[in-house]
Amino acid sequence: MTERLLEGLAAAPGMALGVLVHLDESTATRAGSGDPAAESRALRAALGGALSDLADLLARADTEGAAILEFQVAMLEDDLLSAPAFGAIAGGTPAHEAWRDALDAEAAGYEAADDEYFRARAADLRDIRDRVLGHLSGVVTDVTVPPGAIVAAADLPPSRFLAIDWSRGGALALMGGSPTSHVAMLARSRGVPAVVGLGPELAGLGGQVLVDAFRGVVVAQPDAASLEAFGQAARAQRDVADRAAAVAALP
Repeated sequence: MTERLLEGLAAAPGMALGVLVHLDESTATRAGSGDPAAESRALRAALGGALSDLADLLARADTEGAAILEFQVAMLEDDLLSAPAFGAIAGGTPAHEAWRDALDAEAAGYEAADDEYFRARAADLRDIRDRVLGHLSGVVTDVTVPPGAIVAAADLPPSRFLAIDWSRGGALALMGGSPTSHVAMLARSRGVPAVVGLGPELAGLGGQVLVDAFRGVVVAQPDAASLEAFGQAARAQRDVADRAAAVAALP
């Protein structure tokens, strides 16, 4: 197959070669009961389930990851966030529609902010939204990713990033996203190469891909010349890392 190159934005430096794995971002359908009391109970149970998920992730998280998860926990525990959803449920709206509408409205407010940092926090709200929707519909959002895989998605929520084992390599390639997002910060702190803003063409790629997160590019089906260049650059990168590690503890 012919080599294809996609250009994006470098979000976390590094290089990786592996098989592209697309995360399933579909959500199951759910039928409302028609009973506002039952729908309210369903949403409260889903909120509790989401909080339990985050508690499990917190138990395994480092300082930076814990700070992000604690932000999500605080949002979920804030009655002001869920109040519009419960209000809509009382008016007859099914729990999943009421929750989605309430969180989409909240995320839209963040996305309209002038500051890029606040705009990037919209991803955290969508993360919260989807985790609760998963509990409402019975769909588990955390998945097992093969070691060394190049994880592809439209935009990866922080809690899903933290649920992946990155200890054996891999990289992140996103159609959207931002270098200032929480997931980009997490990738940098863990040394996971990440490229964002690759566009919808990423969805059509598969097989072996090369990620150059120094230049912000992803190469699908790399040819021999690209693989050779990758090998040389990766060796140079390891040499730099080894020299840095050798002097890191010196006075």
